[in-house]
Amino acid sequence: MATRKPRLSSEQTRERLIDAGIAALNASGMSIGLDSVNLEQAVRDAEVSRSSAYAVWSNEGVSPQEDFQKAVLLRAIDDRRFTLEALTQQVVELYGELAATMTPRQVFREVVRQTATRNVHATAESAAWKLVIALRAILHSTREEDRDRELVEWMAESQRNLRDYTIESVYKPMAFALGIKPRPQYGERAYELGELCASAVSEGFSMRYWLDTPADLDNLQHHAVEGGEANWSMYALIFEQIVEMFFIPNSGSWDELV
Repeated sequence: MATRKPRLSSEQTRERLIDAGIAALNASGMSIGLDSVNLEQAVRDAEVSRSSAYAVWSNEGVSPQEDFQKAVLLRAIDDRRFTLEALTQQVVELYGELAATMTPRQVFREVVRQTATRNVHATAESAAWKLVIALRAILHSTREEDRDRELVEWMAESQRNLRDYTIESVYKPMAFALGIKPRPQYGERAYELGELCASAVSEGFSMRYWLDTPADLDNLQHHAVEGGEANWSMYALIFEQIVEMFFIPNSGSWDELV
């Protein structure tokens, strides 16, 4: 006698199927295109009713398989936010550990040194970030008239949402904690410009971590605090310059911050 599948709501069915699609995508990556994101296979992996599954993906004018694939891709794109959420928590914890024993300048540099390196490593190791980079390459290597316009728009919207989240939940709290503010000539736009520069460099370095020896990118001797040295990554050094390009201490100059 066949095992009776549990009764699920439409939303529960949808979430189970997307989770199964994400698992398949993470297992195969983009090596075989989107063939791994298969609704029939997801129905089996998620152990949901086939009729319920197809009822969820029954948008007029779009096949259930195509609709399912796009939903999985959108989730994968949005999952990049989880990397930043984890990083935000690390910044808060690190600042709490250092603030009581270091000068403001030392705290700033140590937070930059550690969190910037963690960020680029997390991006390099994230299946969601790898997928987005692969999708961009695929979309932009396709003739413009053949591109899936809806997917292009979804990716652009996701990027805007991620930028807004990064600025509001990471950069602004970090600036407040470290006692820095936008340079007058940039105003509030400093956050957007800083995020744009930092994310471009981060994604570039992430790809280099897939190709080069991480030790060559991570172990640079650089003065982190007065009277001592610590290993810096190339990305951390560049990120420090990005911050100083668009921000200044709340009082005085960078040279006066001790």
